[in-house]
Amino acid sequence: MRVAVAGSAILDVIARPTSKVEVDSSNEGDIRVGAGGAARNVAENLVRLGCRVTLVTDLADDFPGRFLLDYIRGVGMEVRLSRRRRTGVYLALLHPDGTLDRGFCATGTESVTPDEVLAALPDLADFHGVVIDANLAGNVVGTLADRCRRLNIPYALETVAHERALRVLPAIPGCAFIKPDRAEARMLTGLPCGTRAEAAACAGRLREIGAGTVIVSLGEDGFHMEHPELSGHFPAAPATVADVTGAGDALFAAAFLALLKGLSPRQAAEAGRLAAALTVACPTAVTPAVTPKLLDESFLDDSLAGERP
Repeated sequence: MRVAVAGSAILDVIARPTSKVEVDSSNEGDIRVGAGGAARNVAENLVRLGCRVTLVTDLADDFPGRFLLDYIRGVGMEVRLSRRRRTGVYLALLHPDGTLDRGFCATGTESVTPDEVLAALPDLADFHGVVIDANLAGNVVGTLADRCRRLNIPYALETVAHERALRVLPAIPGCAFIKPDRAEARMLTGLPCGTRAEAAACAGRLREIGAGTVIVSLGEDGFHMEHPELSGHFPAAPATVADVTGAGDALFAAAFLALLKGLSPRQAAEAGRLAAALTVACPTAVTPAVTPKLLDESFLDDSLAGERP
């Protein structure tokens, strides 16, 4: 199965304190540098799930750009590039337990024009699905969504962050899949999203706007899925948290690919749930523990029956 992914590839800098944090002072901590970006994370997860992936992204000829390009090619995906002056960086400051304290993102992807993205884009008619990342400018998101609609290709929207999520709003009618977290769901619907019931209402509203399948993530409280054949809450799978970075991208990739492959919505939700749990247990944004086995129907049915953790 072939999937095209369009959006950001950025350098992740992740800092996790190893002692009590003192304000206005230097603190001891573990600092990791790695490959990140919502689109790139989704693309690598899709590759690890057994997909053939073309990543359309933008990188500069600088240290982060060269590091990312080498990594992307090493993972085994095709990459199509539009160029810009500086490669993006994401800085995440974690709590000692691995959950996010705060993050800072300088992607610059929104400066890339529709013409530049389209020039790098492969022929989408050759693909089974497309992922569009809200780090792209709103007019680029809209252009890509329009092309997918004309070609009748299922596309998914990666909402990224609460303010950037608004860039995908015009592209929701006709999209096959969208997975906002609670903050992004609030931005897209104007509804509160602090509880399971409110997440269900937000997911229902996104379906009314025109999304095919909706997952609203509630972090450690799991997620709500809204699908024509299923509406329900899924608790987070048990995991020892090393770093939450990338967990939502893993959930997104596994659930969307499962739906593209024709698995049931319950199986797709379980694939996403397990992918997220494997990712939070890993100190990197994408874990090698995500494998094609996660999309095996017998494995998923056993997991749903409680026969596997």
